Amino acid sequence: MANSIEFNNVDLGDYGLVVNSASTNRQAQDINFQRLHDKAYAFPSGKQPKIIAMEVSVTGTSRSNLDSNLDNINLTLVTDTSHALKRDALSGRYWNALLQVFEGRYYSAVLWRGILVFMCADPLAYDNTQTSSDHLINADPDTVIETTGGTAYIEPVYTLTAGEGLAAITLKVENTDTAEELQWIGSLANTEELEINVPLWIVYKEGVADMADVSGQFPRLKPAQANNIKVTAFSTTGTLNITYRDTFL
Repeated sequence: MANSIEFNNVDLGDYGLVVNSASTNRQAQDINFQRLHDKAYAFPSGKQPKIIAMEVSVTGTSRSNLDSNLDNINLTLVTDTSHALKRDALSGRYWNALLQVFEGRYYSAVLWRGILVFMCADPLAYDNTQTSSDHLINADPDTVIETTGGTAYIEPVYTLTAGEGLAAITLKVENTDTAEELQWIGSLANTEELEINVPLWIVYKEGVADMADVSGQFPRLKPAQANNIKVTAFSTTGTLNITYRDTFL
């Protein structure tokens, strides 16, 4: 896939596409502030979408083959929802992207040149490899260490599996490095699972949403450091799985 891209698991290099140059807007934030007479106060800001633009060439063995390649590229790129965009120039990560522009002109019967622009409403990039870490919960409370990479906050999925019957507990899962703690009140039978899905802001018990007695904050992971995850009221026989992808600005 040298000098090419992959979109929705399709290598566009298979259709003669080559990236000649590329640019990406800097990581930017909307700055919100209130100006007073002699000072200003800043308020929480949000990240702007990321725009990835590329100058590309598409070649074919003949005009009909070139047109066929362009048709297949269009068929791949034109979608209603975002899909994984991978660039070989930045290997190991992907963006969730949606096509914005694909236009250009023929330079010969076997050469087409143009621009390709993607918009990423979520400006973050994600590691191609998903991390899945298993931890024993053998104390109450118990603190386990999860060491991450990346450059941006990570939204993991925590799966707690009961090692015995747990009746009317107030389970707490906290990242003590972010001071974000989620509490869930309920009961679990031996081997039943409770999933804390941070990206979706939802808690599942045995695959069914269980949000009636949930409070607090969904605990994220800090990038590129050891995170201390404290689990309280889960007895001493359970397990914790933490699944995530390192995330990049």
